[in-house]
Amino acid sequence: MLDFEKVIPEDVGISSTGLISFARKLEYNNLPMHSIIVMRHGKICMESYYAPYTKNTLHRMFSVTKSFVSLAIGLLADEGRISLDDHIADYFPEKQLETGVHPYMQMLTIRQMLTMRTCHDVNAYKIGGSPDWVGSFFTVTPDHVPGTNFSYDTASTHTLGALVEKLTGMELLDYLRTKFLDELEFSKEAFILKSPDGKVSMGGSGMCAKPRDILKVMYVVSQNGKLDGKQLLPSGYLKEATVKQSDPYGKSGSWEEMQGYGYQIWMTTHNGYAFFGMGGQLAVYYPDKDVILVTTADAQGRQGGVQLIYDTFYEEVYSHIDACTYNGDNSDYEEFQKFENSRQLLVQPGEYSSDLVSKINGQNYEFGTNPCGVTDIKLTFNGDEGTFFYTNATGNHELHFGLGKNVFQNFPDYNFKCGASAAFRADNNLLIKVQIIDSSVGNMYISLSYIDDYVTVMMRKLEESYFNEYDGVFSGKLSI
Repeated sequence: MLDFEKVIPEDVGISSTGLISFARKLEYNNLPMHSIIVMRHGKICMESYYAPYTKNTLHRMFSVTKSFVSLAIGLLADEGRISLDDHIADYFPEKQLETGVHPYMQMLTIRQMLTMRTCHDVNAYKIGGSPDWVGSFFTVTPDHVPGTNFSYDTASTHTLGALVEKLTGMELLDYLRTKFLDELEFSKEAFILKSPDGKVSMGGSGMCAKPRDILKVMYVVSQNGKLDGKQLLPSGYLKEATVKQSDPYGKSGSWEEMQGYGYQIWMTTHNGYAFFGMGGQLAVYYPDKDVILVTTADAQGRQGGVQLIYDTFYEEVYSHIDACTYNGDNSDYEEFQKFENSRQLLVQPGEYSSDLVSKINGQNYEFGTNPCGVTDIKLTFNGDEGTFFYTNATGNHELHFGLGKNVFQNFPDYNFKCGASAAFRADNNLLIKVQIIDSSVGNMYISLSYIDDYVTVMMRKLEESYFNEYDGVFSGKLSI
């Protein structure tokens, strides 16, 4: 069993005011945070969830899943069932063309896949178009000799996850449960989404788990795989996995991602290493200070958003560690707890009332052919809430939103839970922000700008797999 003590931040050398400043600065920059956990010396000193998220909410972890695949590969190697220098093609003859695989693919080893130095420069399943992502990994023509160039290849990790499932006869997460996750009381409800063919766990990005689950795993990794004297993960493998094995400097877009890559684990500045998933899913360990930072968020569409999390943590928390002590004033800690427990999902900033309402309330607008397939829209307002009515190829829909608050519902057609808020961003514009908070995590903007008898609608979706019909710009005219 693994249960962490919750302590006053100053008791582990971390400033309460620094933690508050860390969160507030992210919020001030309108970065949609979903959770923050900070641990030092095995004790949690901050645990905050942004309602409606709670400690029991499963969150899509995206590429944090890759680090779990790496741990599974390490366990298989420790059992002697594979060698990291085995050629991956030897394990999947049934996925290959009758003529075999390209020479570059034949050369590819498991170790090279772990370090993201495969023979593909882009995800093969995005090129192949097949629901069988493992099959496309072997049949799409490679770009280059493996073991040379760093290319972030999610299809490769997916294939490693498929290898785990093939050799064990178990789903990836179930194998990890039997090996060590059950020892940590990792959430029974956690799961990994399947690839489009429904046969293989999405080892590259599909895990849905609780933030504390990720904290537990990173904690064990930080302890060289040992818990209560028991070696749960192979220490030799972890030693290799958590140091630089390949160099992403020329390929990565942020300073943090340029630091290096181990075995499906990122190196960071300040001598740290991280499980890192798209949008701000992070578990970072800093050995020099024995600190773990865990976040969940939706920074998709926010250039530099994840780097902002890192930089703000360094500025407000990390750089001040051990520079503070608890002065015994319980009122200060009570204020910290109040802050910690009062976070809310980001609300679209702007003005929440406008003369525009009287002009557009209940008015119907019609559209010709457009990229979103919308034929008509209408907005209605009632106090601090409103409804966006629209018709597209799948029928008539309603999206409810708040002005200065989120309204929670299931998004039309998709049945994904979402929060929607809106604000007036100009004298003729209403901007609706929709945040998808489900096994799909993402966001979209619906901007409506009015002039005379016309409206221009801009729909922009920032999500990996769905909502493609909510992307485009088009104009329509007031119905008579």
